[in-house]
Amino acid sequence: MRLLLSLLLLLLSLPSAAYESVELDLANGTTMTLTQFEGEGKTLLLWLPSERGFGQGYVPVALNLATLDYDVWSANLHETYMMPSGRNSLQEVEMEDLLALIELARDQGFEEIFLIGSSRGVQLALKAAYLWQQQSPQSNLLKGLLTFSPHLIKGRTEIGVDADYVDIAGYSNLPVYMLQAQYSTKFARSQEISQQLEQGGSQVFMHFLSGVQGGFHMRPVEDLTERDLQMREQLPEIIEMAMSLLRKIPAANLVAGYSQDGNGDAGRNQVKLPRLHPYAGNKQAPLLDLKDLAGADFSLAEQQGQVVLVNFWATWCGPCVEEIPSLSRLVQRMSDKPFKVVAVNIGESPEQINQFLQTIPVNFDILLDRNGNAVRDWKVYAYPSNYLLDKQGQIQYAYRGALQWDAPSIIQTIELLL
Repeated sequence: MRLLLSLLLLLLSLPSAAYESVELDLANGTTMTLTQFEGEGKTLLLWLPSERGFGQGYVPVALNLATLDYDVWSANLHETYMMPSGRNSLQEVEMEDLLALIELARDQGFEEIFLIGSSRGVQLALKAAYLWQQQSPQSNLLKGLLTFSPHLIKGRTEIGVDADYVDIAGYSNLPVYMLQAQYSTKFARSQEISQQLEQGGSQVFMHFLSGVQGGFHMRPVEDLTERDLQMREQLPEIIEMAMSLLRKIPAANLVAGYSQDGNGDAGRNQVKLPRLHPYAGNKQAPLLDLKDLAGADFSLAEQQGQVVLVNFWATWCGPCVEEIPSLSRLVQRMSDKPFKVVAVNIGESPEQINQFLQTIPVNFDILLDRNGNAVRDWKVYAYPSNYLLDKQGQIQYAYRGALQWDAPSIIQTIELLL
């Protein structure tokens, strides 16, 4: 009932601004498919998709921006290139097409352009901005970037290893306004991402969205919480404020030397049945001193003599939730042995976790990493991430992603440590 009411209110609140899907013939011969939301024709928000394309959630946001007299062009790149959505899909995009699109916008009389990107789409925005400035060094048409949970990690980062970032992250010189939803895998890495962007001279402004799911601006209404809906409703005002801020910040001098090297590949977590592999990083486990759900102190250093599985997770992480029952079955299977599971929750409140546990109860300890300190100390870049420690507290095995933890191959590995 609540969702139906929210949907009705959302539909009633939609402005009457015009928008249409068009095919634009670019100067280089490419036909680009766009959805255009019509403003007054002076300021353009060029919205690039994430690797999964556009959902419908952004449409009310774009319509409201149009009523504020800002034009919005959403570049339907998956349709333009007839490519399926997926983590590597944006590698198919020709950068010269995006440059031709910016050139077309300039020729149509737009006086300023802001680029918007989400997830791996931010990499495209950064590249387009850099290459445009490189070929048009006297132009100040591009004013800045607005990003949602930018994914700038190169390739797949193995668990316990520092991530490599795509090269273009270090060449960004335009001011960046970064919107970071709390319940997203990049939230705990916000400062690290900011530091990468600042290498090229970008001034980065971080706006943390407390209690909000990643992708809230794209998801269908039925997948959103009340907090997500509230934040989506506020987005046009937030974006307008961000634009006002970004246009006051001059671009830094462009750093020479960038060469295109692709978008990288960051794998997706899925529940699988592989075997654990020996841990290749520093086997000495970082400190882990946190409060548990009941408010009691927990110290990993005090668990000597037990084999310990440390699991980093969150209730909003689908693969994390899928593997939880198998973790409980594993604990039950090992109940007569010196074995322990500790699940480190990232950023959520005890109230949120307890509500979740009413649906999916567990039989192991849950620790609270409210500020993401443990995530950074343990070099966690994706959820779930798992570390298996021997009785001396040394990390012997690790796995990035979800597993069926009571599978025979996993139990055999744990029993070898026991």
